[in-house]
Amino acid sequence: MRNLDIVNMKNSIKGRKSKILKLFLCFLLLGVSYSFANNNNYSQLKTLSVNVNNKTLREVFQTIEKTSQFVFFYLDDAINLDRKVSIDSKDKKIDEILTELFEGTSCTYRISDRQVFISGKSAAVSAAQQQNARKITGRVTDTKGEPLIGVNVTVDGDTNGSITNMDGLFELRVSKKNAVLKFTYIGFKPSEVRINSSTNIYDVVLEEQVNELEETVIVGYGTQRKISNIGAQSSMKLEDIKTPSASLTTTLAGRLAGVVAVQRTGEPGKDAADIWIRGIATPNTATPLILVDGVERAFNDIDPEDIESLTTLKDASATAVYGVRGANGVIIIKTKPGKIGKPTISADYYESFTRFTKMVDLTDGVSYMKAANEALRNDGLATKFTDSQIQNTILGKDQYLYPNVDWLNEIFNDWGHNRRVNVNVRGGSEKVSYYASVSYFNETGMTVTDKSINTFDSKMKYSRYNFTTNLSIDVTPTTKVEIGAQGYLGEGNYPAISSKDLYNAAMSISPVEYPKMFFINGEAYIPGRSTNNNFNNPYSQATRRGYDNLTKNQIYSNLRITQDLDMLTKGLKLTAMYAFDVYNEIHVHQDRAESTYYFLDTNVPYDLDGQPILQRIYTGTNVLSYKQETSGNKKTYLEASLNYDRAFGDHRVSGLFLFNQQQKLLYPKGTLEDAIPYRMMGIAGRATYSWNDRYFAEFNLGINGSENFSPGKRYGVFPAFGLGWAVSNESFWNPVRKYISFLKFRYTDGWVGSDTATGRRFMYQGVFTGLTGTMFGTNYTSANGYGEEKYGVNVTWSKSRKQDLGIDIKFLNDNLSFVVDFFKERRDNIFLQRSTIPSYAGWIENPYANLGVVENKGIELAMDYTQRLGKKTFLTVRGNLTFNKDKIIENDEPPVDYPWMETRGTNVNATWGFIADGLFTSQAEIEDHATQFGTVHVGDIKYRDLNGDGVIDNYDKTVIGRGDVPRIYYGFGADLQIGDFSISALFQGTGQADRYLDGICIKPFWDDEGRDNVFANIHDRWSPDDPTNQDVFYPRMYVGSDANTNNVQKSSWWVKDVSFLRLKQLNISYNIPKKLLDRCFLKSASVYLMGTNLLTFSNFKLWDPELNSSNGTAYPNVSSYSVGVKFSF
Repeated sequence: MRNLDIVNMKNSIKGRKSKILKLFLCFLLLGVSYSFANNNNYSQLKTLSVNVNNKTLREVFQTIEKTSQFVFFYLDDAINLDRKVSIDSKDKKIDEILTELFEGTSCTYRISDRQVFISGKSAAVSAAQQQNARKITGRVTDTKGEPLIGVNVTVDGDTNGSITNMDGLFELRVSKKNAVLKFTYIGFKPSEVRINSSTNIYDVVLEEQVNELEETVIVGYGTQRKISNIGAQSSMKLEDIKTPSASLTTTLAGRLAGVVAVQRTGEPGKDAADIWIRGIATPNTATPLILVDGVERAFNDIDPEDIESLTTLKDASATAVYGVRGANGVIIIKTKPGKIGKPTISADYYESFTRFTKMVDLTDGVSYMKAANEALRNDGLATKFTDSQIQNTILGKDQYLYPNVDWLNEIFNDWGHNRRVNVNVRGGSEKVSYYASVSYFNETGMTVTDKSINTFDSKMKYSRYNFTTNLSIDVTPTTKVEIGAQGYLGEGNYPAISSKDLYNAAMSISPVEYPKMFFINGEAYIPGRSTNNNFNNPYSQATRRGYDNLTKNQIYSNLRITQDLDMLTKGLKLTAMYAFDVYNEIHVHQDRAESTYYFLDTNVPYDLDGQPILQRIYTGTNVLSYKQETSGNKKTYLEASLNYDRAFGDHRVSGLFLFNQQQKLLYPKGTLEDAIPYRMMGIAGRATYSWNDRYFAEFNLGINGSENFSPGKRYGVFPAFGLGWAVSNESFWNPVRKYISFLKFRYTDGWVGSDTATGRRFMYQGVFTGLTGTMFGTNYTSANGYGEEKYGVNVTWSKSRKQDLGIDIKFLNDNLSFVVDFFKERRDNIFLQRSTIPSYAGWIENPYANLGVVENKGIELAMDYTQRLGKKTFLTVRGNLTFNKDKIIENDEPPVDYPWMETRGTNVNATWGFIADGLFTSQAEIEDHATQFGTVHVGDIKYRDLNGDGVIDNYDKTVIGRGDVPRIYYGFGADLQIGDFSISALFQGTGQADRYLDGICIKPFWDDEGRDNVFANIHDRWSPDDPTNQDVFYPRMYVGSDANTNNVQKSSWWVKDVSFLRLKQLNISYNIPKKLLDRCFLKSASVYLMGTNLLTFSNFKLWDPELNSSNGTAYPNVSSYSVGVKFSF
C-alpha cells in the first residue's frame, strides 16, 4: 500500500509537470505567432489613412506617429515643417503618402522599418557628393554590450545618414577624409567619432542618459515620475544579478538602503534570508509586505532572470495606500514584460561548486580526554580517561577500542554542487508583446550517504522547475489586456533527521565515545551505548535513518485590463485585475531506528577470528515508518482602479482611486475556523500635484477592514501626506548648477496599521475547549471540564506613525548622487498579552490588549558614482548604509524595584542577564563577594551585585546585549568595464549585533554523563596552572549540571559580537566580440565567473556569524564558485 501511495504521488507530480509545460507552451505560441504576424516588414505591410486640410507638415507627421508606430527623424534644418499641406489618402503605405506630401519639393526621405528619415536637401546633391565615398560600417551598443536598434548615425555637416538595424549594425558612405560621425539615440547621451584612414569599421558605445523629468519609478499601485516622487524608496534591476541559491531573498543583502537581509542557513531549498525594512519596530512580526505583479505573493522561488525590477517602499507616504498590510514596509516585484522588436531568445547557464563558509570545529579525541579529566579534577572527582587510553589514541591504535571520530567530518562532505539554466524569449509587435521563460535549478547539499543502502535515498538535494509568461495585447487603440502566469514545481529531499538535529547529534557525542561503525565479516553494526537510543550515532542518523521528501508547486495567474478613457477626459484610465493563485505541497517522511551495539566486554573485545564481540544495546527495527501530509491554499484577488494624470501648463495633477479584495483558503480544514476563508478588503486613494517640476504635494489614503476586530472597530483609516521641493529647478540655482546639478528636499508624514500579531483569528471572540480544572486533595485529582481557553478581547488597530525627511543631491553633472533619509516611527497599540495580571488571579492565559508602544528612528544613506574613464571604460561605485535604533516606550510590564530592571527604554530584541565581571582569581575574592550559585571556586564567573544586597539573584539582571538583528547594516561595491571585460564586487556588512551563546559545546560537560562534545577552542580555557588569567573563552570547567550551576547562568560572559564584513559577490565576465559571433548567428554572448560569500571578516570565529544559532547547530551558509555562459540569438 505504501509503495502504491508513492507511485501515485510520483504520477501526480508528473501530471503537474505536464500541465505546467502545456500552459507555458500555450502562452508562448500565442504571443510568438501573433507577434510574427505583425512584426516583419512593418513599413511594407502597414497601411494608413490620412485626411487633413491646410495643416502643417509637422501636424501631419504628429498625426501619423499617433496612429502608427512610425517615428520621424529630421536630418537637417532645410525642411520647412510649417509648410501647409492637404492630403486625403485611404489605406496607403507610408512611402506613397510621403511621395505625395513632398511632390514638387527638394525633400527626400528614407524608410527603415518604423523609422522615417527626412532631409530637406536634394538627393541628387547627396549622390554627387558620394560618388567617390568609402563605406563605413560599425556596431552601436550600450555599456552592457547589448545592440541598440534605430540609432541615428549622421555625418557632421552632411545630409548623409543611416540608422542601426536589429543587430546594432550600421552602414553609410562618407566622402570626407576626416569626417565626424554623430550618433544620437533617445535615452542615451550623444556621441561623436572622428574617422581616419586607418580603418573603415567603428564600434561605438553609448551611455544611458537619465532624464529626471521623464524617468518613472514604481509606487504603490502604479508608477510615478521620479522628479515628483516624494516617498522614500529604493530600487534595483535584477537583470545583471545572479545568485547560486534557490532563494531570491539572498540577492538583497547589501544592495538596498534600508533593507536588512540576513541569511540564517545555506541548506538547499531552505536558505531564504530574514528581511526587515528599517529595522524592527514591534515585538511581533516585522516581515514586510511582498507584492509580485501587484498581488501579495511569495517571491523566493521566482527565477531571478524573470524579474524586471525590485522596489522597496519604506515611509508612510509610499505605503499608506496598502493600509494594514504596509506597516512593515513593502517590496514590489515586477516580472519582465514583452518588448517590441524581433523575438530574441536568450539562455543563461552556470555550474557551481559549493562549500561551507565556516563549519564549527570540534576538538580531537586527545584534547577532549585531557579537558574532561581536568573538568573532573576541578570538581574533586576521579579522572575518566587513563594515560594509556590517551596514549593509544595518540598512536591511532585500534579504532574500535580507541576511537577518535570527527563526527562533523563524517556526516558532511567537503563540497556540494548546484546548477541553473534559463531559456527565455522576448519580443513583440505594435499590438502584441510577450515574454516567456523556462528554467531549472538543482542543488546538492553536503550530507553524506551510505552507498551500501539502496532501499531509500537520503541525499540532501533540491530541484526546481520554473516557468513565466507575460503577454500584452492592444485589443483596440484604447484597450490593453495583460495576461500573466508563472509557477514552479520544486522537490526537496533530505535525511530523515533535520540538519539541526544532525549537528546536535554530532555535538552530543564525544569523539572517543564509540567508533563510526562496527563491521563483522563485512556486515555493518551501528555503535551505541544507550538502552533508550539517546545519544544517537551521528553517522547513522545522517545516512541510515530514512529520508524526508517535500514536493511543492505554485501557480500564479493574473489578468489585467486597462481602458483609456480619454473620450471622457484626457488622462483618465480604468484598470481592473483578477488574480488566482494556488499552492500545494506533499510531505513524505519515512524513518527507522535500527538496533545499536557495543562491546560485550572491552577487556575481551575480539573473538579468535579477530572479529569484535558485540552485544545489542538497543533493539530497533529495519522497517521504515511512513507518514504523508498534504497541505496548500487557494487565493483570489480582485482589484479595480481609476487613474488620472494630466498636465495643465506648469501644473500637473494625478489621482488614484482603488478598491481591492482578497480571499485565501487553507487546506486541509481541521477545524471550523480553518474552513472559513481569510478575507481582506480595502480602498486606496492618492492625489498628487506639482508646479513647474519645482513644488510637489501628495496625499495618500488607505482604508482596510479586518476580521480580527468587532464590527464597531473593523475598519481602519490610514492617511499620509508629503511635500517636496526641487531646489535645483529654481532660476536662482543656475550659478551653482555646474557644482550641484540636482537638489531636492522631501518630507512625508502619515499612518499605517497592523491587525494581527497573535497567531489568532477573530480576536474579539473567545475560544472554548476541553480543559483541566482545579486539582483536589493530596493526590492532585483534577476536575476536567469545558472552558474558555483564549479570551475574546475588544482590541483595535495597531497604528504606526512614520515620518521621513529626505534629501536627493547630485554632483559632477549627475555622475555622483546621494540619497539621505532621516526616519522616525512610533508604533502604538501593539498587541501584547497583559503582564500586570498576577498568576494567582486564575486566568488560563493572560488576555491580549493594545498595550505596546515602540519608537524606532535612524538614518539611511545611498551613494552612486558613475564615470566614463575612456572610450570603452566605465566605472560605477555604489554604497549604502542604514542605522536604526528602536526603543520600547510601553509594554505593560509591572513596576520594578530597580531602574536597571526596567524594560522600557531598551530595544525590542534586548538580551537580559547578569553582568560578568571576569573570573574569580582567589578564594579571598570569593569570600568578599556576594553569594552566587552553588559552590564557587577560583576560575568561576564573577557576577556584578547591582543592588549591593550581597546576593546575586533576579534583582541583579539587566540588559547585557541588543540581539543579533544588526543596528548598522551596509553594503558597497564597484563595477569596472574595460572593453569586453568587466569585473564587479559587492561587500555586505553589519555592525552592533551580538548573540547570547548557549547549549551543547558552549557550556562544556554540562550534561550529567559528560558525553557531549566540545569545540576545538577548548584549549582557550581557565587553568589551575594559571589561575589569574582571565583572557580566556571558557571559565573553570566541571562535569554535570549541578557543578556547572554558576557558570551556565545567562550573563554577559557568553554574549559575543557577531558583526561581520563579507565579500558577498565577485563577478568577472567577458563579452565575446561581435565579429566572432557573426559566424555563429548569435546576437550576443558572454562567459563569466562568479563567486559568492568568498571572504568573511569577523571577531567571531566559532561559526558563520550570520547564522541564527546560539551554539552553531545550524546548516552553515555556503560559498560558491561558478562558471557560466550567457548568449542570445
